[in-house]
Amino acid sequence: MSARTKALLLMGLTVLIWGLSYPICRMALRDLSPPAFSGLRFLFGALSILPMAIRHRRRPSPLAYTGRLSPLLWLWGGLFNGFILSCGTILQACAMTQLSAGQVSFITSLYSSLVPVMALVMGFVPRPLVLAGLMVSLAGLYLLTGGAEAGLGPAAGLAMAANFFWAAQIVASGYFVAKVNAWLLTLAQTIAAGLLMTGAAAVAGLMPTWEIFIKTLPYTMWGMLSAGVAYLCQTIAQRDLSATTVAVISPLQCVIAALSGLVFLGEIMTGRMVLGAAVIIMGSLLAQAARDAVRLTPDHRHFKFWNRLRKILGVLSAVTVLALLAWSIASR
Repeated sequence: MSARTKALLLMGLTVLIWGLSYPICRMALRDLSPPAFSGLRFLFGALSILPMAIRHRRRPSPLAYTGRLSPLLWLWGGLFNGFILSCGTILQACAMTQLSAGQVSFITSLYSSLVPVMALVMGFVPRPLVLAGLMVSLAGLYLLTGGAEAGLGPAAGLAMAANFFWAAQIVASGYFVAKVNAWLLTLAQTIAAGLLMTGAAAVAGLMPTWEIFIKTLPYTMWGMLSAGVAYLCQTIAQRDLSATTVAVISPLQCVIAALSGLVFLGEIMTGRMVLGAAVIIMGSLLAQAARDAVRLTPDHRHFKFWNRLRKILGVLSAVTVLALLAWSIASR
């Protein structure tokens, strides 16, 4: 079996786990706050990959790299990815309190169209076809969330804001995984995300009581798969798959989420919602149809990766604060 085939199978497993996670998260959020549930889920995920990360800690990156690297680059990369994941996960969890599992999953699939756009950080410019796919996906989002009758609403805005973080995480993972141990990188980002979110929940007084913790333990322990194994599979798969290929495969989790939401929660999608979901998937595929999703800018060899990364991190942080503020005001 070729390395690419193994990578595709790993991405298939990742999509299956994430698709089943949407209804599980919906059930858990009935009793847990978004940051508390998300943080506990990631900490359980870290436990699932800790033994293998320790075992493979000395395994070098399979890709040759001749530049000088900090021996702790896996830690810095994990902290950066962990911050991105914590912001995106909290935004998505807040959206799940008001939207169905199918709606959130299809809105989340929009991030595949944003991956080439986020590649601007790396000194690339998206092809026109990519931008066209993004516009088509946005039209599908309008239909999926109710169109003119319901408006996009704060919950859909939160889910959409989370997409910028998922796209940034794929781009950043593609950068780091070529230079560091994938096991250590995944462990670091999972622990960082878990600690950041549980810390935020503790500061805000949103941590559950012992009784609620025991009651929701099966849901949070699902994090061993969704926040641990799934992200590890994605990180390892990206050694042999481009970020664009990963972004094409990922929207398949929407179908699994919609079906599992129907089976476990009785959530039914209307005809308009199904049409909107189909348009979103079409736009995502259109965005990846170009032979090369991005083209190089004249100065791409001279860009400063970290400087650009810091700038977009500032923008994403502002998006998070504004989205959460709008959600809190609308929820009152």
